[in-house]
Amino acid sequence: MKVAVARVALLLTALALPVRAEVRTTVARPVRAKMPEPLLTESITDLDGSGAGEVEVDVNGSALRRTTAVRQWQSSVEVEWRALERLGLALDLGVGRVLDGATSPVLSVRPAASWVLTHSQPLDFHLMAEVSARISRDATEDVQDPGDGALPFSGGFRFGIRHGWLTIRTFLGAGAGGHSAHAVPLRAQAAVLAEFGREGRLGFAGFEMDSDWARRTPLTLAANLVLRGAHLHVPFDLGIALPWTPQSRYGDASVGVLVRLIVEIDHD
Repeated sequence: MKVAVARVALLLTALALPVRAEVRTTVARPVRAKMPEPLLTESITDLDGSGAGEVEVDVNGSALRRTTAVRQWQSSVEVEWRALERLGLALDLGVGRVLDGATSPVLSVRPAASWVLTHSQPLDFHLMAEVSARISRDATEDVQDPGDGALPFSGGFRFGIRHGWLTIRTFLGAGAGGHSAHAVPLRAQAAVLAEFGREGRLGFAGFEMDSDWARRTPLTLAANLVLRGAHLHVPFDLGIALPWTPQSRYGDASVGVLVRLIVEIDHD
């Protein structure tokens, strides 16, 4: 009897060892960070987001100087909410002023919406339609951020794809509702962003381009740097952009800086 019990115990031990070894060697795959997003030409809610209830709050501050010595500052708070899996809503409240001592601050309100057309998670490929409107007491370019549309209404399609550490994003659309400096108020945007850190958890950097043909000087370029706060145990990401508009025969050159604090609230 003792010999039989010992044999059963040895058999159970032999069967249990591979199971324990398998459990010990199983490692969870790190969660991939969200697709990098440029600071000036951002999308209305995350381009790769799919979970209803996600909320993002952006607090922005920017300063800009033109070659004519005109200086301006702009600050805003934007709230983005993914109301449904495909529907995103946003509201931006801003205030800005030209620092010439003769003008008062200008308030603006920008509601916006997006609708996801395509999500391909295996390819990390995404397509979204966007519309937005701006309500402001002053429609001049001197009190607008470089990434904002020059005309009150804007719409178009935004595309993004990520392969490894590299992300490419584009936008094609148009503006409406006001005077355009050129015959056709087309808008085109592009961004190339590179992630750093394991699975992009540390942040990303790159360049973006905004071309709005409703403006006197359509082209704006900007360098981007975003540091994700999770690895530092802080509840927000920090983004810095350096927008530059080259001189043209239609308008003045400008250079500026944008600082953004990004707080994301995921609905579980």
